[in-house]
This record gives sequence, structure tokens and C-alpha cells, in this order.
Amino acid sequence: MMNINNKSWEKLRATDIVKFLSDIEESIFVEFKSDDEAPNKLVKEISALANTYGGYILLGVGDDKSVGGCTKWSEQRIHTVVHDSLFPAPNLDVKKFVIEGKKVYVIKIEEGSMPPYVTNKGGIYHRIGSGSTPIQDSGKLTELYNKRQDYISRVRNKIEIPPLEKDADLPNNIFGYIDLGFAVTCKEPTFIQRHYDDIDYGAVSEYLKSTVGLKNYSVSHVGYSTFITIGGISAQREQGSNVALQAGIHNYMEVMCDGSVKLRILLWGRNGVAKADIGYIAGILGFFQKIYGMLIGENFSKIYVYAHKYERLTVLKQFNPLFSMEMLHDPKTEEKGRKLYSRHCEKYGNTLLVAGNRLPANDYILIDRRWFNEIKEKYTQGSLIQELFYSEYTDLGYIDPLTVDS
Repeated sequence: MMNINNKSWEKLRATDIVKFLSDIEESIFVEFKSDDEAPNKLVKEISALANTYGGYILLGVGDDKSVGGCTKWSEQRIHTVVHDSLFPAPNLDVKKFVIEGKKVYVIKIEEGSMPPYVTNKGGIYHRIGSGSTPIQDSGKLTELYNKRQDYISRVRNKIEIPPLEKDADLPNNIFGYIDLGFAVTCKEPTFIQRHYDDIDYGAVSEYLKSTVGLKNYSVSHVGYSTFITIGGISAQREQGSNVALQAGIHNYMEVMCDGSVKLRILLWGRNGVAKADIGYIAGILGFFQKIYGMLIGENFSKIYVYAHKYERLTVLKQFNPLFSMEMLHDPKTEEKGRKLYSRHCEKYGNTLLVAGNRLPANDYILIDRRWFNEIKEKYTQGSLIQELFYSEYTDLGYIDPLTVDS
């Protein structure tokens, strides 16, 4: 997409907008809108730009390029209208400039990776010349949906971990694993990569080192990703020699340079016992969530647009999920966990995991501002990271709420 005056978005000043107005007319990339623009008409223009090549809307500027300014619109209102009226939410940013003593909002809309972008009235628009018109050509709609599927394929390759080979040398006490991943779209796609030199990996290591019961861990920088492993895994042949394990047999998280993540948590138990302590799931997710917050930076929620997320449970061997919290090394907590298991078995029978599944079954969950409105949760840096790392599998097999306080 074109840059205004060949400047990066972050470096734009009011003088750049004045020059831009003097040099350009409305086009396939640029639209002028006055302060009186109705919300549904603004959404139509944003839909059209996102469905085409992206571009800019100058809000507070008339068709004749006169600067009338804005009193009815604000940055917050623009974001609210877009998130309430357009699905999926496009990648856009808003900047306020004061020109001739009047407020002008420049809305930057990226070419969408998840088209078509549909208004709440069911409209799908695109840009033809300097105008926005409904898409009525089935071929054009097919093209947009194909573009969407291409993006989904890229997400799948990016965040889904290949399954373990069942005929390989797997430790006997591994019953399965949970994979979770999310692909992040931000206003600044490579912001983590640009701040790698500022990441305090020593603080990450100290956090892991000081964690109760955590003896084995690693922090590694590989390419443009950071890898975290927790725990130690080994396997032996019958004669006792150690076996080099296949890739992926570990509790690990990869944090990519755009904030995307893929992680795996093993479900395991003691040799000879078909029980796995599922208390580890929430515990390890908590470690990963904390580390992600340390790596991602305090401005993450400000530049975040949306993420596509999935999680998958793979069962290699049938097992009983037991909530014992052994990792806390607290006999009282372990005893409460055993009581929870006994209570569940009395009410619902002996819990047995025989097969896995995927959430959602197909495609991905979209986590954006609208998601937080639906779950009635305030959007903050903390709530965002918590939602990205939340797993439906933390209470694996149990029906009643799990709490060690009762």
C-alpha cells in the first residue's frame, strides 16, 4: 500500500497531511469524508478498501479537499463503529492531526488478509476508481474467499505443530499432549523482532529458576523465535541406553517475532500407572503466559488487532486424568486433588480419556475487541494475554468446577 509522502505511518506529521491534500485527489486508495458522515457509510468505505488494496480515509475533509474538521467523530468512536459494524475486524489504525486549528482523523486501512469484510447489514464492497460499490460478481466473491483460504492455510502451517509419530521411541509414561497456538495480527507486524535487543532474557531465566519445583528448563533464541522448554524428558531402550527423542516431545513454547505462538504440553504419569496429573496443564500454561508477557512488551495490547487461535488434545494411550498438583510439592494440596478425583468418580464414574479432539473442530477462533465485548471482559494487556493462553482442557475430563480450596 502507498505511503503518505513516502513516510512511514509512525513519522507522519500535520504538514505531511497538508502536502498530501494538495497533491492528491480521491482515488482507489484515498477517500475524503466530512464530519457529518453517517457511521454506516463510513463502514462501507472501510469495507471496500479492506476488500481491495487498502488505503486511507481522511475524516474531516470535504470532497473539494476543504478542511472542515471533526467535532462528532473521535478515535474511540471510529474504532467502536468499525468493531461493531464490520466482520471480521480489518487491520486499521487512526491518527489525529490538527490542521488549520481543526481536528482531522486519518484512517489507515490495510489490504485485508481475511476477506470478504462484511458490514452488519450484509454488504460487501470494493473500490472501483474513486468509488465504493457492492460486489455483485460471483467471480470476485470467489476470489476474496480463496484469498481467505490461502491465509488460513498459512496460519495452519505457522502455528500448528506436527503430530508425534506413534511408532517412534516414545516414553512409556506419555499418554498424550495438548497443542495450542495463535497467529497474531498487529499494526506493527515485526515489533518484537525490532525490540529483540531490549528483551531481558536473564529475567526470564531467573523467573524460571525461581519457580517452585522447576528444575529443568531452557531459554533459546532460534532465528527470529524464542523457545522455552520446561521439564526433562528421556527414554531408554530395553538394554538401558538412552534414546534420542523425536522432535516435539517436550513441554515447550515458541514465540515468533510477530507475537504468534505455538506450544505443546505433555500429558504424562508415573510408569506403570495410567493416570496423568492434569494440574500440570494450568501450571505450565501459567509459566508460558507469564514469560510471554515478559517477552511481548507493555505496548502489545495497543498495537494488537486480532488473533486466530486453536487448541488440540491428542490421546496416545487411554488414561485417567487426576488433579493432584504434585508440581507444588504440597502434601495438603495433593490430598485435596485426590479428594476431587474421588468425588468426581462417585458422581460420574471413573473418568477415562479414550480419544482427543480439536477446538474449534475446524478453522480458528477469532479473538478481537468484539470477543471481549461478548464475554463481558474489559480489554487490557493482562486480559488479552490471559485469553490467548486460556485452554478449555485445563479441567480435562472433569464436570464440576475444579478448585483446591474446597
